[in-house]
Amino acid sequence: MPSAIGDEKFKYVVRALLTVLEYENQGKAPTISELIETANLNKPLFHSHLKRNLESAGWVEFRVNPDRTVTAHLTEKGRKIAEALKTVEKELKEAGVI
Repeated sequence: MPSAIGDEKFKYVVRALLTVLEYENQGKAPTISELIETANLNKPLFHSHLKRNLESAGWVEFRVNPDRTVTAHLTEKGRKIAEALKTVEKELKEAGVI
């Protein structure tokens, strides 16, 4: 197994962006719970830092729905980054980054 390189937070950012992209490509938007579970994110880290950082970077928008669920949506900028990451996803996995 390759040794992991990079920062743990970077891994979570990449996983989050790729997961939202995958959902959106299927015509869906993940709830926060689905995003955390599907992307295998650290729940406390997500709620304390990652969610805010994704929003402040202008990559993901979190929307409150009428049923009070919150869903994640890529911004135009976030989609460009997620699609770029998707092209190197295999290499990132092989390097132990994600």
